[in-house]
Parts: sequence; C-alpha cells; structure tokens
Amino acid sequence: MVKNLKLPENTSAIRFFAAYGYDLGPVRRGIAGVPRLYLADLPPELAAMSSVRERKKLFISTLLPLILKVNETILADRQKLERIIRKIEVGTVPSTSELHWIQRKQRQYKMNTEDLYALRKRINVVPPSLALTQAAIESGWGTSRFAQQGNALYGQWTWGTDGLVPEQRDDGKNHKIKSFPNAIEAVFGYVHNLNTHRAYRKFRDERARQTQNGHLDIHKLVETLDKYSERGMEYVITLKDIMRVNRLRDFDRARLQATPS
Repeated sequence: MVKNLKLPENTSAIRFFAAYGYDLGPVRRGIAGVPRLYLADLPPELAAMSSVRERKKLFISTLLPLILKVNETILADRQKLERIIRKIEVGTVPSTSELHWIQRKQRQYKMNTEDLYALRKRINVVPPSLALTQAAIESGWGTSRFAQQGNALYGQWTWGTDGLVPEQRDDGKNHKIKSFPNAIEAVFGYVHNLNTHRAYRKFRDERARQTQNGHLDIHKLVETLDKYSERGMEYVITLKDIMRVNRLRDFDRARLQATPS
C-alpha cells in the first residue's frame, strides 16, 4: 500500500526533497536510487516558480517516484503471471488461488479471452522517460489547472462526474478532463489506459517485441502513440523533442531505493 504524503501548507517541496537527500543528479548518472517519497498532490509552488529549469527539476522529482512505484507494482504482477505460465507449459495445473488471481487480472485488464500470453502483453510497464514526457506535455510541467486542481497529469478524457470542464471546449463536445484523488492514481490511470485501450494496441505490440528482445527502443515506442492526441504525428514529434531536450531517457535506468515505505 502506498503512503501518500501530504505536505503541510506553505511547506516547500524542494526543501522537503532536499531533507531526504533526494538529488536528481546522481539519479541521472545511475549512482543513486530514488527515495520512496510519494507526494499526494503536485506541489503548488510549481505554478509560481520563475525558473523554468527549477520547475522542471521539481516536476521530475515529484513524478519519478510515483512512476517507478506504479511500474514496480505492475512488474510484480507480471512476474507472478510468468510463473503461472511456466507451470502450465510444463504440465502443472495452477492452484485455485492462482486461477482466481488470473480471473481478477483478466477483468482488471479488460480481457475478453483467456489467453494468458495476450494478458502478459497487457501486464507490462511503461518506460519512465515516456511517462515523464507525456505528463510534462499534458500538464504543462505540472502548472495546468487540471493538474493543480485535479491531479489530471495525462489529459485523459471522461464523460463521468470525476472530471474538470475544459475552458475552451469545442461546441458540441461534452467531455471532461479526468481528475484523480491523488497523483499516483493518475499515473496508475495513465498506464492502465495504455495497457488496455484499443487505440494503443500498436504500443503494446511494439513493447512486447522489445521486451522479448531485451532492448528498449524508446523512439519506436513513441511512434506508436499517434492516436494519443488529436495532433497525431505532430504530437509524436513533440514527444521526441521534449524527451531529447530534457534528457529524460536518463531516467529509464532509475530505480527506487531498496527500503520500502
């Protein structure tokens, strides 16, 4: 269970992270782990910061532990599924508890087939560089009204009650931007969207090929996300540019510190 941290009012997130020795420099170089510090909400100071460089640094520092925690949770499920698949491949019947677990995961991942290999394609992680880049684009590096008021980090649409109405919504449209009770739920929602929605089948197929080959080609993954935005391939180009300029691929090797919270 994730312990969401609520900063006291008027407390600087920058000083909070510094108190725990959390510095992105060593993390980028792969010589330090990421502290398990999961802020419940984006720091309000993001929207008020005059330094773009410092704003980006704080945004990444806030989001990175959440993304890594979501991936850690999904990876644990994937490893369990792999064990069950190996048992079946050698002729061993899964236990009752394992069968019930599979059924829950099939519902969770919106599967209409009992194919465990197809389920494995959905239960997989999203590279931190991609999750950071899309959050930066969709939330304006954490400064948008949607991000600050509703933890809406990834611009997901909804037609339910849990959303914020866009101020410049086109005539005839009635969607909202989906809000979340805390920031980590927004990350879970984003990853679940990529792992289940039919629009991202190409993403899952490409990710499965790369997982099998043991080599991450982030550019090929990015190129499958032309349906994430109405901008199509222009959005893909923006993803690549922001990822490159901000050296976000450095964080694909980032790991949470060993001691769980």
